[in-house]
Amino acid sequence: MSLGGAFTGLVIGVLEVWAVQTLVYPALRWRHEEAKVTGSQGRDPARLMLLVWLQGLVILPLLGLFFGRPFAASIGLK
Repeated sequence: MSLGGAFTGLVIGVLEVWAVQTLVYPALRWRHEEAKVTGSQGRDPARLMLLVWLQGLVILPLLGLFFGRPFAASIGLK
């Protein structure tokens, strides 16, 4: 177990959530709202954001916690 790996995973996850929420989500939401007018909308972009939040703030830190030390050893870090 590696708390440093968990912290690194959390930092990467927060950056990922921030990037998707500011760069990708507004365009997806806009296209979804336009498609609702014609009745051709697909899935709600909020589902994508839920998956990004789950992956970035839960799964990545857990992977860093459990696999941080073995990964660091495999690339030659202490």
